[in-house]
Amino acid sequence: MIGARSIAEPTIKNTVIHRMDPRAKILILISTAFVAVTLDNPETMLLLFLIILSGFALARMPAIKLKTLALLLVLLIWGTIYSQALFYSQLPRTVIFTIISPDFPFMGWLTNGGLFVYEEGLRHGAIQGLRSASILSLGLLMCWTTDSRDMLNGLVGLRVPYSVAFMVVTAVRFLPIIITEVLTVVTVQRLRGFNPKRFGSGIVRTSLNILTPTLSNCVRRTGTLAVSIQSRAFRANPDRTYLKKLKFSELDKAMVTACIFAAISIVIIKLLYNMYTSGIYYTSGLRPVYAIARGYL
Repeated sequence: MIGARSIAEPTIKNTVIHRMDPRAKILILISTAFVAVTLDNPETMLLLFLIILSGFALARMPAIKLKTLALLLVLLIWGTIYSQALFYSQLPRTVIFTIISPDFPFMGWLTNGGLFVYEEGLRHGAIQGLRSASILSLGLLMCWTTDSRDMLNGLVGLRVPYSVAFMVVTAVRFLPIIITEVLTVVTVQRLRGFNPKRFGSGIVRTSLNILTPTLSNCVRRTGTLAVSIQSRAFRANPDRTYLKKLKFSELDKAMVTACIFAAISIVIIKLLYNMYTSGIYYTSGLRPVYAIARGYL
């Protein structure tokens, strides 16, 4: 139970990733999200994904968090590829494997013409999976290497209203508590004879029995938290002081500048290329830009 709770809590160490300014981490995350959404080239997306994974090695994440990351990535990428390979609807599409033939009794009619694995669906699913995996990995790296108070200071430093930043950080802090409560309820149910892993009524009954006490505890904790922050004069003074002053290091400035520049450049290049392929705007002077977009982005 302690191990499960530690998955959601940050691991504080003295590495180059942990020492980064929280504002730099947030800006890098936003820039990377724009890049990941804009890219379509699978090789470039794989390179971006590997660069993000190298951050976990630099941060020296504990084994339990690496296993959690691996499990989430396998489920995310495999689920995306599998669903896109089966239900890819765009044309052209090439059938590489038939699961249910259109002539199969009843199932062929039920699946509206059979069920196939499409080559283009596999490729599209791999791209979508890498896109989601990159954003998920970088988000987890930021949460696992940033203390909650630093994250609050970082959001406020980026001109996010203090009440909004406080709610975001509080929601993140509540996550390990909710995980612990769910595991406690599951343990109690096992002691009462329930089998949560049994298919059918076992999963349904366990889910319903988990939901009620977990929601009740969340409401109770939320009320206690509201009374606590109001009793401390949460909005009494608009100007706040902070124990820790944030300061960008030279490495932070360089990484933030490089990420923002790369994100803006890629978005502009892809926009120009899409205008060219859509017949909206074309000029011969931008041929190198079109070549970069076609070959690498």
